[in-house]
Amino acid sequence: MSRNIKTIYPDYSAECRKLNEDGFTLDLLYKIISKHKDNSAYNRKLYERYMTLESAVPIMNRESRFEESHPINNKINNDFFGEIIDFKTGYFAGKPITYGYSKGQESAAASGGAEGVYEASKLITDFTARNNMYGADMEITKLASIYGYAGRLFYIDTDGHERVMPVHGYESIILSTTNITEPEYAVRYFCTKSISGSKKWIVEFYDETFVTTYEGNLSQLTEVEKKSHMFDYCPLQGIPNNKEMLGDAEKVLALIDDYDKVLSDNSNEVESFVHAYMIFENLHVDDKAIKEGQKNGSFKFRTSGTQQGKVYFLTKEINDAFTEHHLERLEDNIYRFSETPNLGDESFGNASGVSLKFKLHGLEIKCGMFQAQMMNAAQYMWKLLASAWRKKGKTIDPLQVTMDFNRNFPLDLSSEAQTVQALIAAGLPKEVAYSQLSFVDDVDYIMQMIDKEKDGISSLIDDDLEINNENLS
Repeated sequence: MSRNIKTIYPDYSAECRKLNEDGFTLDLLYKIISKHKDNSAYNRKLYERYMTLESAVPIMNRESRFEESHPINNKINNDFFGEIIDFKTGYFAGKPITYGYSKGQESAAASGGAEGVYEASKLITDFTARNNMYGADMEITKLASIYGYAGRLFYIDTDGHERVMPVHGYESIILSTTNITEPEYAVRYFCTKSISGSKKWIVEFYDETFVTTYEGNLSQLTEVEKKSHMFDYCPLQGIPNNKEMLGDAEKVLALIDDYDKVLSDNSNEVESFVHAYMIFENLHVDDKAIKEGQKNGSFKFRTSGTQQGKVYFLTKEINDAFTEHHLERLEDNIYRFSETPNLGDESFGNASGVSLKFKLHGLEIKCGMFQAQMMNAAQYMWKLLASAWRKKGKTIDPLQVTMDFNRNFPLDLSSEAQTVQALIAAGLPKEVAYSQLSFVDDVDYIMQMIDKEKDGISSLIDDDLEINNENLS
């Protein structure tokens, strides 16, 4: 299972130009969906493999090599695929992304002074809390890691609040001449079932003003609703895992499948008892007697003739070292080429500090690429939300919204504290030294807390002077 030219995400720049020049038509919508079909099917298969559905895991569909009445055909799935996805998701999004609003002079000028900055900060805080952005960001990270990109849909709920929800990439078509994080048009299509069990497709087409809903078959749709989505831009955007829109485990699928086959074959060897064959020499033993012997664990027979009959085992020489080395090499390559740390490695467990960070270097590069895409998407997100807030008389500057990414990294606080002390002793400003602490997100806030503590403690020198003056009087 690997991608080909048909299963990569299509280029929709020509369709964007067509929509800009001639407007929307149903025939164009059919072509857009048809063009996405192969990419959608492949991505759906990867998601089903993450869920370990039998139909999507190759080893689970392997047929027996021999035609027997009850063939031994073990199917052992080693879920490296899920581990690669879950490890990256937990490392990147296991700690919430912190959203805030800049409090400098520039943000004050753009937001109408200190009061405007406060109102903008409250808008962002309320939005992230109402939508549980921690959960939304984690789900988007997981979906993008599985099959290359995820969708993010913004809408207004029945209470008039701005909401956001992750949507499957294989159900989302983002049309853009630049990047899918900046959509010009978008399509969401998914299959539903009625109470009677009949299937029907629902297709939603988004532009900068309206969302138009269709129902029916993907080749014969009927418009059922058209309404304003209350934003000034297309509210369905895509968030790519990387520029190529590939999942994190796609490059090692063949290695994972080979590991499953080798381990399953070894299990077949053990269960079928073919490490040793029983030899009947100078004896006439029929199939019925052999089956009875396998069942009861013993054979009964009479010898005839001048030659003595014998029964013994012919053992198979198994090169277990070759098999074990082959599995070890596969495992090492799976982790290496997917840039995922192997927590089962003894050297990994003993690593700390700089050594541990070096072992996570490949994962950090992978997360860094996704972080860049998340930041691109966030710029569009806040621009989109600002357009809805303007209609309510509320103003924010999307460029003043801040994002802090916090890796779920094991902390070595003792080493970090020693580093800070050494930096201060070397003459560096405390603000620079404190910024090296991994758990400090806002150095300015830490400095303010230090100053506040100083202001709240009376001077020991002043207290001594007061005591002495009282004694003298």
